[in-house]
Amino acid sequence: MDWNTVSAVAEVTGSIGVILSLIYLAKEVKIGAKNLRTSMRDSTFHSLMEWNYYIMSDTDLAWVFQQGCENIESLGEKERARYVHVMYSFFKMFENVYLHYSDKSIDNSVWEHNRKILESYAITKGGQHYWKNRKAIFDPRFQLYFDQIKVSEVVPGQHI
Repeated sequence: MDWNTVSAVAEVTGSIGVILSLIYLAKEVKIGAKNLRTSMRDSTFHSLMEWNYYIMSDTDLAWVFQQGCENIESLGEKERARYVHVMYSFFKMFENVYLHYSDKSIDNSVWEHNRKILESYAITKGGQHYWKNRKAIFDPRFQLYFDQIKVSEVVPGQHI
């Protein structure tokens, strides 16, 4: 066997090794992406459940949230202040979910199944009042989505 043959065999063997390495890396990247989407989905559900628990565990805050959505003018000054902070948390939570949906880091179904919660509160008088006065603190992509929510397309009575 001459050196040319040895060199050719080494090149073929090296090429096969590179191809096998690339196939392995592609599979690992795919697995990693799936794991990331699963983690983001779980994180999203955890955030929604945590927020819901936060509201339901404080009956006064639950009342402020519900009453503020229905008729913000009926709240006293301190209650309105609480309502503003509750709505900030609520909308920021959904902004986060929306941005992950937009970036495709969560499955579309996660957004599609949960956006109805956002929309049902966004169309309330209190939700509209909050958004009108505070929308500038949200990501422009979320602002665009929010501003396109049409009252006529949201099923009424879906909020708590």
